Amino acid sequence: MSPKSRIALSTTLAVATLLLALLALIARTQPISSIPGLILAVGSPYLSLAAFAGLLAAVSCRRFLLALAVGAVVAVTLAIQVSWYYIERPSKILAHHDIRVLSANLRFGEADPSFVVAFAEDNADVITVSELTAEEVQRLKEAGIDKSFPYAQLVPAEGAGGIGLWSRFPIRGLSAPRHRGVLFPAARLQVPGLRFEPLVASVHIYSPVAYDSDTVDTWRGEMSSAKVQLETFARTAGPAAVIIGGDYNSTPDMRQFRDLLTNGFRDAVEQTGSGFAPTFPSNTWYPPVITIDHVLTRNASASTVRTVEVPGSDHRALLVTVKVPIDPTAS
Repeated sequence: MSPKSRIALSTTLAVATLLLALLALIARTQPISSIPGLILAVGSPYLSLAAFAGLLAAVSCRRFLLALAVGAVVAVTLAIQVSWYYIERPSKILAHHDIRVLSANLRFGEADPSFVVAFAEDNADVITVSELTAEEVQRLKEAGIDKSFPYAQLVPAEGAGGIGLWSRFPIRGLSAPRHRGVLFPAARLQVPGLRFEPLVASVHIYSPVAYDSDTVDTWRGEMSSAKVQLETFARTAGPAAVIIGGDYNSTPDMRQFRDLLTNGFRDAVEQTGSGFAPTFPSNTWYPPVITIDHVLTRNASASTVRTVEVPGSDHRALLVTVKVPIDPTAS
């Protein structure tokens, strides 16, 4: 390749990656309303790597003004990602009780029940699940889930529609409110030593690309409904802790997900700075690439987050330790 052709190719690469990275930054700020916007927003963490390649290309062909522009976009993109995933922002919690939450998508009820039960027995106090079928409930019972988690709020259904939670602690079941099709089984945990009973709920938001189709409008409606329900939970709980685990089918780069983080709600990863740990898909030859499973807290603080490979599921589960104040009025 001639020097002139190499310079032209490098310049084209730098310009293309600059435009893509800029579009991704813009897509992050706007509510998702289409598949192209979805792809750009979800791809933000990876487009920063592409932009870095464009930066090297611009430098190599001595397009220094172009390199400066690409470098600025790379810096902004990396600052956003590093801030979310790697900078710890814990809430101030004094005397507290640790509640360990395992949040798992069971993939149409096909997740290995023996693994789920054995892992939860050793590591969790509360389990929130999505894609819970009646058959999977029975298999989990046969695997012994009721021995360590005798309290439950379950709404099984065929396919991906079922949802529920199990607890070591006695619970007071709340109604399972539904807003435009979003189901939130919820309960108040009766934890010894806590002044107020924490409110725990499980959630599963419909995918914006369910079954390889454009279902963005359905996803948008359910995210709006989820925001309404979170506000309801905040009013119901008052000063008590709120913990909501599940499959939000949304990454932190999607505006509607970040819009949930108001009224005191925080994402566990953003609180702990535990790092970039995608959860989906987990049943392929390549590692997970997007982070769509989350645990949100209010009047509490996540202290540790880890992902867990669950045989039979296409999501990695989340195991989150949450510091729940013994008396939040004294914190």
